[in-house]
Amino acid sequence: MKIRPSLKLYFFAMMIMTGVVTISVMSVVSINYFFAGIDFSMSGAMRSYAYKQPVSNGNPVTFNDFVVASQWDDLPAPIKANLKEHELIEGDLLKHIDGNPLFAKPKAGYFAMKVSRDGQVRYVSSMFTREKNTRLTAGPPPEFLYIILIALVAIALFSLVPYFILRNVASPVEKLIAWATQLNKEQLSQPIPDFYYSELNSLATMVQSSLQSVQESLEREQRFLGYASHELRTPIAVTRTNTELLRKMMLKNISQEKQLQVLERIERASFTMTDLTETLLWLNRQSDKSMPIKPVSIGLLSKQLLEELSYLINGKMVEVTVETDETTYLLPEALCRIILTNLIRNALQHTSEGTVAIKQSDACLIISNQNVTSSHKSDELGFGLGLELTERLVQHYGWQYQNVTTNNGHYVEINFCSDANVTCKEAI
Repeated sequence: MKIRPSLKLYFFAMMIMTGVVTISVMSVVSINYFFAGIDFSMSGAMRSYAYKQPVSNGNPVTFNDFVVASQWDDLPAPIKANLKEHELIEGDLLKHIDGNPLFAKPKAGYFAMKVSRDGQVRYVSSMFTREKNTRLTAGPPPEFLYIILIALVAIALFSLVPYFILRNVASPVEKLIAWATQLNKEQLSQPIPDFYYSELNSLATMVQSSLQSVQESLEREQRFLGYASHELRTPIAVTRTNTELLRKMMLKNISQEKQLQVLERIERASFTMTDLTETLLWLNRQSDKSMPIKPVSIGLLSKQLLEELSYLINGKMVEVTVETDETTYLLPEALCRIILTNLIRNALQHTSEGTVAIKQSDACLIISNQNVTSSHKSDELGFGLGLELTERLVQHYGWQYQNVTTNNGHYVEINFCSDANVTCKEAI
C-alpha cells in the first residue's frame, strides 16, 4: 500500500528535526565551553602559584590544593601514576578525569602543568578524590547534569509548539476543505465564511470565483442546448415535411416549377438552421460584437414564417389573419427570425380553437391569439424557452417589447426601432 505524503506530517517532522539538531548542537557547544572555562581557570591558577616563592629540589611547596616542585619526581605519587611526564607540553594543562563528569561527580581528577620563566622550570599539580571529600574546583559539579535535562526539556517543548501550531492551522484548513467539498449552486452565491487566516480567505475567494465561472459556463451550455433544441425543431420539421413532399412529387411527375418551390423551402430551412446555430452561439458566448445587419422586410418575413409554421394548426379550427406592408429596415435578420418564429409559433401552438392575428406597420408588429375554449394543451417548456430567448434578444438590442396575458390568449407587440417614440398601437 502506497503511503501518501502529508504536508502536515512533513512540516511537523521538519520542525522536530530542526529543533532537536539545534538544541543538541547548542548543548554540545555549552558543554565544550564549560570544560574550556574550567581548563582556563585551572591553567591561570597554576601559573599564578608557580613562582610565588622559591622551590628547591626535593622540597615541593603546597598552596591550598596545588603542589609546586622544581622537578617531576617531587610531585605527589597519584599525579605521577595517572599522568605521564613525556606528555607534558610547556604551558599546556595535562589532565586525567576518573569517571563521566556529564552525569555525576567524578571519582578523581588529576591536573599538571609545566611552566618556565627566566630559565627556571616549575611543575604544578592538583588533584581531587571523593575519599578526601575535596571540593571540586577543577571538574564540573554534579549539577552539570542539569544541562542535559534542560536540553531534553527544551526538545520536548519544541515538539509541542509545532503540534499546537499545526492544530490551530489545520482546523481552519479542514474547515475550508469541508466548505469547498460541499459547495453547490445555491452556496456559490452566498458570502464566504471566515477562515480566520487571510491566506485561507483569499484561497476560498479564488475557489468560489473559479467554481462560479465553471457554473456559469455550464449554465450557458445548458441554455444553448435548450435554445437549440427549441429553435431548430421548426426548420427540421419543415425540412422533413418538404422532403417527403418532394419525394411524392417526383414519383408523381409533378411539374418541375412546383418541385423547385418545395426545394426552395428546404434550402431556406437549412439556411435558417445555420443562422440559428450561429446566433445562439453568439448569444451564449455573450460576445460584444454585433450581428451582421441587412435590409429586412418584417411583413414578408412574418408571412414566410407563418407558412413554415402552418403545420402547428393542422386539424385545428383556427382562423389566421395577416396585415403587413413591404417596409424594410436594416436589422440583424437571424435575430429577427428567431424572435418572430417564437412569437408566431407560440400564438399558433397555444390556440386550439379561435383566432390568431398578425398586424405589422413600419417597424411595429402585433401578434395576438384568442381561444374560444380555455381547455387546450400547452407546451410550457417550449413557451418558457421561447419567451426567455426572445426577452434576452430584445433586451440586448433595446427594442420595445410587451407580452401580456389576456383572457384565453396572449397579446404581444414589438417595435424593432429602439429610438421610436410611439407605441405599436398608435402606429397600427
